[in-house]
Amino acid sequence: MARDRANIKTAIHTDDDWRALTIIEQHLYWLLMTHPKLSYVGVADWRPARLAAMTRDMTPQSIRAAAEGLQAARFVLIDDETEEILIRSFLRHDGLLKQPKLSISMVNSYADVASKRIREVITFELQRLNAEFPDWAAFRQDRVMSLVKGKGTDISAFTQGLTLPLTPEVTPLFRVNDDQAQGLPTSTATTTATSPSGEGVQGERKKQERPLPATWQPNDAHKSYAASRSLDFSGEAERFKLHAQANDRRQRDWDASFRMWLSKAKPVAATNSVPQQYGWANQ
Repeated sequence: MARDRANIKTAIHTDDDWRALTIIEQHLYWLLMTHPKLSYVGVADWRPARLAAMTRDMTPQSIRAAAEGLQAARFVLIDDETEEILIRSFLRHDGLLKQPKLSISMVNSYADVASKRIREVITFELQRLNAEFPDWAAFRQDRVMSLVKGKGTDISAFTQGLTLPLTPEVTPLFRVNDDQAQGLPTSTATTTATSPSGEGVQGERKKQERPLPATWQPNDAHKSYAASRSLDFSGEAERFKLHAQANDRRQRDWDASFRMWLSKAKPVAATNSVPQQYGWANQ
C-alpha cells in the first residue's frame, strides 16, 4: 500500500540543526518527505534529475548539492550505487511503528532496500527506538525484532568527515544577493538575472562570478567568528580553499562564501567524536 500523506511535526522549526540548513536543503527535505514513492522505512529513489523536474527552478546539480548538505548534517544518507536515499529520522517521527499493520509494511519495505549501508542505518535507528520506546506496537512483532537483532551502524560512521558544500548553483530566485546572505528573492536580483544586458533595475552591472583568487585569505572577522563557535579556523580555511579549487567554484563574494562555510562547520569537539545525541529534527 502506497503512502498518501506525510507526518511532519511543526516542532521541527524549533530545532537548531534544522534552522542551520539552507532554504534549498529544507526544500529538498520536504520534497523527499512528501514524495509519493517514499517507502515505509523512509527510503526513496535517488535520482536528482527526476527530483529537479518536480520544481521549476531547480537543477540536478542544485538537488545534489542540497542532498550533500543534508547528508553532512546527518538528515539523510545517499547511496549512489543503488540510487537510494534514506531520511534517517523517518521511523522516529512518522508514527507507523505504533501501529501493528504498518509495522509489517515497514518490514516488507526494508526487504526492498538494496543498499547495505542504508539497511544498517535503518537497523541502528530501530535499535535506538526499541531502547527508548519498548512499548511501541512494532516491538511486539517477531519480524520487527528480527531486524532489531541485525547489524546496526550509526549514520555518523558513513558521514564522519564530510563537509557541507558551498552554496549550490541555483536559479536567481534562491541566489544570495551581494549585500545580504538571506537566500530570499529580491526584485533587483530577479531583474538583474533576466536582463539581457546583465544590468540591474538601477543600471548597475551585477558583480561577476570568479574563481578563488590565489591571494585570498580569511579576514579578522572570520577568525573571530570561528573562535566564537570553537571551530578549527586554520583547518576550515584550508578545506574551503581545496574544495573551491577542486570543484572549480565560482563566487561573487568569496568573503561571504567563507562566512557561510564557517556557519555550517562543526565545532572541534563535535568532529572528534561520534555524536550520541541529535537535535529534534536530527534525532
